[in-house]
Amino acid sequence: MESIKYTDVVVLGAGSAGIAAAVAIARRGLQVILIERNAYPGGKATAAEVGTVCGLYRNSKNQTAEFIVKGFAREFAETLQQRSGSTALHNADGLHYLPYNIDSFKDISLGLLHNNNVTTYFNSVLETVQKTNGKIISVSVIADGNPVTIHLKSIIDCSGDSIISRAAGLPLIKSDNYQAAAQVFTMQGIEETNEARLGMIIIKAIRSAIEEDKLANFYDRVYIVQGSLKNKLVSLKVGIPLPVTYAPGNLQELRTVAHSFVENLVEFLTTQVPAFKNASIQHIAPEVGIRIGQRSIGKYILTENDVLPCKQFEDAIANASWPIEEWSQQLRVSMRFLEGECYQVPAGCLQSAHTSNLFFAGRNISANDAAIASARVMGICLQTGYAAGCMAAAVASDISLAEVIEQIQNDQL
Repeated sequence: MESIKYTDVVVLGAGSAGIAAAVAIARRGLQVILIERNAYPGGKATAAEVGTVCGLYRNSKNQTAEFIVKGFAREFAETLQQRSGSTALHNADGLHYLPYNIDSFKDISLGLLHNNNVTTYFNSVLETVQKTNGKIISVSVIADGNPVTIHLKSIIDCSGDSIISRAAGLPLIKSDNYQAAAQVFTMQGIEETNEARLGMIIIKAIRSAIEEDKLANFYDRVYIVQGSLKNKLVSLKVGIPLPVTYAPGNLQELRTVAHSFVENLVEFLTTQVPAFKNASIQHIAPEVGIRIGQRSIGKYILTENDVLPCKQFEDAIANASWPIEEWSQQLRVSMRFLEGECYQVPAGCLQSAHTSNLFFAGRNISANDAAIASARVMGICLQTGYAAGCMAAAVASDISLAEVIEQIQNDQL
C-alpha cells in the first residue's frame, strides 16, 4: 500500500552535497526528507572510494594547507581529518588535498543526519515527479521496496546525474564525450613503505610492459590514491578503457570491464613487480567512479571563462580553487590551472531556469564540461550543497532569496 508523506524539502542523493543540503535545511528549522539509492551515505566518496577531498585549500607551494572554505564545508573537513587521523597532502603544483577513511566518512555523515533529525530513506529510488504551474509539488519514490508519495514545497537534486530534471522532462546539459570513469581497488601485502617510490615503481614497470607489448596502452592510467599506503595496504585507481555514454547497459559494461582490468593488472603486478610479490586484492570499491554526468540548466551556466580567470560574482555562494581536471580515454590526467587564487560559484548555477522550486548541488550544477571538471570536487560540492539547502529552505518558507544568499556569503565566503 502506498504511503503519503509531507515535508518542506526533499533532497535526492546523500553524497557530500546532499548531506550538506539536508543539514542546512534542518538547521533552519524545516522538515527534510533525504532519498539515497545506496544503503549508506557518502555517494561517490564512499561507494566509489574516492579517497581524497579536493577543493578545500588554497593553492600554495607551502607545506601547510590553508583552508579556502568556511562554514559547513570546513566543519565537515576538520571532523573528517580528526576521525581519519590524516593530514592534508600536497603535490609539486601546490595542490593540497585531504586523505580520508571511508568508514569515517560514513560515520560522520550518519551522525550529522541523526543529530539534525533528517528523515532518510536508504535503498530508495525516485520514480516520478509531479509538476503544476511551474513547480514540482510531489515525487513518487520506491523506498526499501515500498511505494511512497512525498508532497513538498521545494526540492534539491544532488544525485550527480540530474535525475530530477530528467524525470521532470527538463532540458539538460549533456556532453559529447564524458570524462573517463575510474575503478578504485585496495591491495594488501605490499612490500614497500614509501608511497612516492611505490608510485614510480608501478609506472616504470607498466610502461616497460607496454613498450614490450606485454600490456595494452590503456594500462598506463594507473594511480595510487594519495595517502592510502598504510600497514601494507594501498588503494589504486585505474582509468577504465570504455567510454561513459549513458546508453542502456553502459554502467554494467563499465563494471565488467573495470573488474577484468583489475584482475589483469593484479596478475601483472604480483608476478612481475617485487613490491607486489606477496600481495593480493583486499577489496574492490562497490561502484565505478563516474566523474561527470548530465547537468541541469540553471539561471546561470558556469564556463571555463569564469573558472580560469577567477571570476567573482555578486551572488557568489562558494569559493573554488581547484583547477580544471580532465580525464580522457586516451591520456593521463590533464590540468588547466587558475590564473588567480579562486573563482566563485554563483547562486544562479544552483537554481533551475525552468522550475521555480527546483535547486541542484554537487556534480550536477549548471556548468559546461570544462567548468564542472573543476566544480565537481568534494570541497566545492560541500559548499554548493549547503547553499542549495539554504536557498531551498528559503523558498519553502517564503523568504527572499536575496536575503538568504547574503547569509550564505557570511557563512561560506
